[in-house]
Amino acid sequence: MVFSGDTNGKGFENLDLAKTDLFIAHNAIPENAGEIAQSLHMRPSQIGKIAKNIGTDKLILSHRMNRTLGNEQQTIKEIRKNYNSTLFFANDLAVFTVQ
Repeated sequence: MVFSGDTNGKGFENLDLAKTDLFIAHNAIPENAGEIAQSLHMRPSQIGKIAKNIGTDKLILSHRMNRTLGNEQQTIKEIRKNYNSTLFFANDLAVFTVQ
């Protein structure tokens, strides 16, 4: 499992990490977020690139904020440009089983 935490993703797109079954990434900003927000968090397109590059089977989007809630279809569209495996949105109190 890889948990990205709060990061802007810079430098991670080409990082050669070990393959992982599960990648948890913060979905705190939409694709069209402003410069300041992008300096703090990853855009969905960056998340998709990283998920593809680390070869994860499952991607969970956590740390969802008001600016991303309701934008799930746009988020999926951006992520799917690079990543086509399993994708979940983690809402508050969501429980996921890891085997």
